[in-house]
Amino acid sequence: MVSDPFSGIFSLVDFSYTLISRIAILSVALLFFLSVHCLNVFFNKGLSPSKVKATIRIALLGFVLLLLDTQVKPAPPYGNILGNALSLIVMACTANLLAYLVVDIYFYFRMGRQVPSYQRDLTTSLIFIFFAMAALRLIFRIDLASILTTTTVLTAVVAFAMQATLANFVSGFYIQNDDNLSRNTWVSLVEHDITGEIVNVGFRYTTLRTLDNHKVMLPNNYIMQNIVRVLGTRGGGEKSAVHLKVGLGYDLPPEKAIDMMGRILSQERYIVKAPGPVVIVNDFLDSSIEYDLKYYLDNYSSNRVTRGSVLKKIWYAVTREGYSIPFPHREIIAKSAQEPFPEEKRTVLAALQRTEILQSLGEEEIRRLSEQVRVRVFGTGEVVVRQNDEGGSLFIVRRGSLDVHIDDAPVGTLREGDIFGEMSLLTGEKRKATVTAASEVRLVEISKEDIDPVIRAKPDLLEKLSAILARREESNIEKRKSAGVQRTGAVKDAFLEKLKAFFGFSAG
Repeated sequence: MVSDPFSGIFSLVDFSYTLISRIAILSVALLFFLSVHCLNVFFNKGLSPSKVKATIRIALLGFVLLLLDTQVKPAPPYGNILGNALSLIVMACTANLLAYLVVDIYFYFRMGRQVPSYQRDLTTSLIFIFFAMAALRLIFRIDLASILTTTTVLTAVVAFAMQATLANFVSGFYIQNDDNLSRNTWVSLVEHDITGEIVNVGFRYTTLRTLDNHKVMLPNNYIMQNIVRVLGTRGGGEKSAVHLKVGLGYDLPPEKAIDMMGRILSQERYIVKAPGPVVIVNDFLDSSIEYDLKYYLDNYSSNRVTRGSVLKKIWYAVTREGYSIPFPHREIIAKSAQEPFPEEKRTVLAALQRTEILQSLGEEEIRRLSEQVRVRVFGTGEVVVRQNDEGGSLFIVRRGSLDVHIDDAPVGTLREGDIFGEMSLLTGEKRKATVTAASEVRLVEISKEDIDPVIRAKPDLLEKLSAILARREESNIEKRKSAGVQRTGAVKDAFLEKLKAFFGFSAG
């Protein structure tokens, strides 16, 4: 009789503790997911909306059932059902809260806002399996050992029927934990000629994005059982080499070809500087010498653009030097190199006649000069002259446009009729700017060897050329708004002395 009051007290304490814990769990879950919902709606924080609205509804339902359980006091059979339902709701809210904290917050910020679906689904599934087992044991009083014993045969049958799915699941686990196959890594499947960037690893398949922006889904087990070539990771420290095979004619000396293609690779935008590109002689073929161009890319996605740009510039460079890209022949044909772009020769004379620094020459002298000069063609992005390089030629723009940079800063554009390089031609000075083709350009090049006979035949031309150079220099100074401009006479005399020294005339 004495123990009855204490039993009632202990039951009341146990009931109060259970009630408080349920209220606390439901309140925490409700307030947390309401906060997430408000941050997304009103402040656009971009948090994951997964489980947010569903958990809010479940928590509100739990409060309704809690009110019924404490106020209405239903009959024992219905009270037990109501209590079990309330316990399930509390466990569901706890599971959703834990899954959101681990997957959508911890993993989300730990992995740079990119949580693989494989890791997301696996972690969420493990959390819910744990709470489901806890519910069976604590709420429904079911012995889990008996369930596992009675389902052993069924598990074996299911495992045999789903062996391919299980193989993909296990393979996905290994892929997910292999640094060589992490997200943003470019891989190539040798046997099926598939190249792409890993964008996701799921339970059943791995998704690749190809260079054509197509998505290819490969079973995880297939990746683990086949040869996969890793091509590097976007923004990663390791860079994979790209080999480009190019065949050039036997009439083009290998040293000249290697130097020409090496310059093209060193100027390409997406090719990294360290380790630098390499060009080697790879093989002697039937109609060409095969060269292996080896270079490294910071991002393999630029491979196709880089390959096309390099091949285009090689064609322009080879053709500009008077050679051609070889092709197979069925008979031996003797062929001598001919002047490239012969149709441009017809317009050279008119271009020389309109050039300011050549207007002091007579008609016969300009005609002879037009027979000596060369027409050079550059493709988009090629460097015509580089700042501080040695130079001894002048260029007249016949077609296209070029960008001018001084110390890597853009300073202007050259178009049809403009000239550049006159200081290097007439005084031997180093190039003062870098000039790059903004489109396909056709240029008339006048070298010192071309104009030297004309100068020696008429030495008085030096006076006129120095005056023209002085005017052009002062014009450039005014454009740059530079202070301390020299007088025309002083500039002219300075250029006259440089001209005489460069062409070997005695001073005075």
